[in-house]
Formats: sequence, C-alpha cells, structure tokens
Amino acid sequence: MSKTRASRWRLALVAFIAMLATACEAAADVLIDVAPDGSGVVTIDVELDEEAADQLLDLQSGDGLRLLDINEAGWVIEPPAIGDDGRTRLGATKPFGTPEQLEEVLAELSGDAELFRNFELTRTKTFARVDYLLTGELAPAGLEPFGDEELTEALGRTVESFAASGGGSAADVEVTVRVRLPGNENEEVQATGNRLLIDEDDLVERGWRVTLDETGVEEISMATVTTNTAPLVWRGVAVVASVLALLVLFGHILRWLRPERRKKKKKSTNAKPRPSAKGPAKDGAAAATTAAASSSDGDVEEDEAPVSDEPTVIALDAMGVLYREGQDIAELLIPFAREMGSEVTNDEIVSRARALSLGRLTSAEFWRMIEVEGDPNELDDAYLTRIQLSPGVVSFLRDLRERGIRVACVTNDSTGWANKLRTKHSLDGLIDPWVISGAVGVRKPDWPIFEVLRRVTREPVGNVMVIDDNLDNLDAAREFGYRTAWFAPDGDPAGARNHSILRSFNLVAPAETASEPA
Repeated sequence: MSKTRASRWRLALVAFIAMLATACEAAADVLIDVAPDGSGVVTIDVELDEEAADQLLDLQSGDGLRLLDINEAGWVIEPPAIGDDGRTRLGATKPFGTPEQLEEVLAELSGDAELFRNFELTRTKTFARVDYLLTGELAPAGLEPFGDEELTEALGRTVESFAASGGGSAADVEVTVRVRLPGNENEEVQATGNRLLIDEDDLVERGWRVTLDETGVEEISMATVTTNTAPLVWRGVAVVASVLALLVLFGHILRWLRPERRKKKKKSTNAKPRPSAKGPAKDGAAAATTAAASSSDGDVEEDEAPVSDEPTVIALDAMGVLYREGQDIAELLIPFAREMGSEVTNDEIVSRARALSLGRLTSAEFWRMIEVEGDPNELDDAYLTRIQLSPGVVSFLRDLRERGIRVACVTNDSTGWANKLRTKHSLDGLIDPWVISGAVGVRKPDWPIFEVLRRVTREPVGNVMVIDDNLDNLDAAREFGYRTAWFAPDGDPAGARNHSILRSFNLVAPAETASEPA
C-alpha cells in the first residue's frame, strides 16, 4: 500500500482550504452544529470562481483533484455544482457521535496545518440543567503548512506557486467558523466571536473569521445552558407531598399515643376471633388459593418483563444495513486483495475471512495467509476506507434515540475491523451494545449469537426488532422470538418469507412504517 493511497482522503480535505488561494474571491465556511445530546455534524462549504475551478476540477470527466476521495474518510461530499453566478460550490459533512470525537473530525479537516487547534466540547448534565462549553483556537500560518509532499504531487507544483498562478495568496483565503450550541447563552462564561442571528428558539450561534496570512491566534469560546422546568415543578410537588405525609404520620402517632386508644387496643387483642359464616375449612382453602395465586403472579412479573406494542430496541446488521456494502467479501475484500498482489484462490480468501470473523485469526495472520504484504494496521485502514455508511442511517439513528429506542448492532465481522469502523464513522454515541461474531466466537444465523444479543440488551426478545439483509439470519432470529425486518430497497414482498420490509432509512417512523408483509 502506497503512502499516497493511505492519505488521499486527507489531501482532498486539505485541498478544500489550499485551493481557495487560486481564486480572487473565495471563502470557506465551517459549521459545527451540536445537538442536545452532545453529538453533531461538521460541515464545510467552499465557493470557487470559474478560473480556480477549471484548474482543479474537470466536471465533465471527473479528472483533476479527486475530491470524492473525501468519502473514504467517512465524509459525505456534495457533488460540485455551478451556481447562477458562475461560481462552483462544493460541500462536505461528517457527523460526530460524542463531544470527544469533534476534535478528531476537525483535525482531519486541517491536517498537518493545524488550523483548528485544541478544540474541546464539554457537556455537563446536572439536575434540570445541561451546560455546553466549546473552546478552541484558529491558528492560521499561511499556505506553507498545507504544502506537504502528497499535495504537491497531486497539484503538480507547490501550493504557493499554484496560488500565484491564479493571482492569489494566503491573504485571499478567508475561513469562517460558525458554532451552534443548544440552549441560551451562559452569561457567566466569557464568550468570543460575533453573536449571529438565527430563527430557531433555544439555539445560539457565534462566528469567527480569519485569513490565512494572519499570524495571531483567534480564541474561540462559547457557552450555553438548557433548563428543564418539569423536574423543578415535580421536585416542588414532591416536597409538598413529603410535608403532608409527615403531618399525616404525626397525626397517626398522636392518636395511637392517646390513653383511651391504648386501652382499646389492649382489649381487642384479648378478644376471641369471630367465627366465619363459611366455616374454617373453606376459609383456609380460599386463603391458600389466594396466596398461591398472588405468589404465581409475582413470579411472572419478576421473571418476564412485559412485551411492548412497539420495539424498544432495534438491532441492525452491519454489512448491507448499517453500511451500504452487503457483499463485502466478494465486492470489496477479494478485489482489494488482488490489487495488493494476492494470488490465492477466492475460496481461500473466503475461508480465511470466515475464520477472522470467528476470532480465530488476527488481521495480521489473515493478511499473511492470503499473501498480502505490508503493515497490518495500514492494510486494515486501506481496506476499511472502502466501507461507507448507508444513506440516511445517521439521521435514522438519531431519530430512534430521540424517541427513546435503543439501537444495537449484531454483525459477522472481525472485532478489530468492526471497532475501527464504528470509530471512523463516530457511531459509539449512537449504537450500544455491539455484538460482534469475532468477540463471541459464533456467527449468524447460529442461535447462540441471538442469545448473546438477548442478554446484553436485557430485553424480552419480543421487544427487539432485528433488521438484516439476509433472510436466513432473519428466519433464525424470528424462530428465537425476535421481531424481524428485511432491509431490501428493491425487495419483492413475495420473497420476504413473511418478514416486514424496510426499504430505506429515510423514514419518519421507521419502526412503524417498515412493515410490508409478503
């Protein structure tokens, strides 16, 4: 694997900034949009004049700097579009699942130039209140930091000479950073930047702007707070209720302490029990029956949680559902092995991949056995860049989380590969738990992996919906008691084996509208 192949996506991202210097009037806008749960999306939009776009892009053939390679880093790029003013507009977005992952996404955006430094997003939750704080630095240092060897090779010259050929310089490259945080501005924290007007309630936006010829550091600091009045109201109600309960209890104590009450109580304990009209034998049998029924009902409630009308957990398959590549071995792994010089048979690669997914091989052993040479970690990364999220899946996951539905993943895969993919695509804050065949030593459709899913979710199987693109896996899950849905954008209901059909993640209520019985 060449260094150029491994860093191609990074070059494309850095080029978003560097290529602005070729335009007389150009700008890059970076938006950090934070959701209430601490996840969010980073978006970069670039506008180029006609001359700069012609030097970098061939919209007819796709030649020039391959900006579509940004997809290999988990970014979603909008195809270049020419506006009515003749300027070419490009955009790319990448979600982050947790506050900690925001810094990683921004580091990808500026590469070795370190335009975005020391960014940190913290989310602190206390009673009826959530505090958000975002800090960081914009540290422009000209065009030179962008001019690494790979970018120079891709452009055919240094960044400085490339900019000079278009009459541009670092002073012409303007970068704007906007941050949106939920809630209202926290006046206790000193903020920087300009407060921007937005239409949405409970949302604050600030902006900062620099040019690449500046030598100073622009400090970024912004804080907001959200409050929920409902817990405060209920706490007040609870306090009042507690006071009333104490008063009632105190009244009962006083009555029991009255002398005449103590005498009556003593007399009543010496009194003989009144005989029952039904007779003691019949009363005893009824009492025994009632006690047994009560005991039985209690056991049922303790051992079997009630099954809900709607699923409380959605368990997604990985390849072909969470990720768009369904036939990953045939369509991705084998072609990659051939590109890297492997000459072993396809059957041998399939066999070794299966052993890898069962945890019987490490990735280093796998690459060696299929005769692919190189550093195992670099080989892993190069192969995994070919695996991308399914369209709309991030919005789908967020929608489920907002509705209080947990999302799990159950997949036949190597533990190392599965973990790298979920980190690369910022899924840790959106999916939990993960059931990986390489970790449990068994693959779908064998029943033990579905038992592991039941145990880690701690839900009745009737509350869990398994979504898979493989009907055999769904048959096994249904036999185990799970709800099932076939992820098949073009699936024929006649061949669905009576599983519900989910055709797309772009649904308002996917767990409810996916049903399409055969």
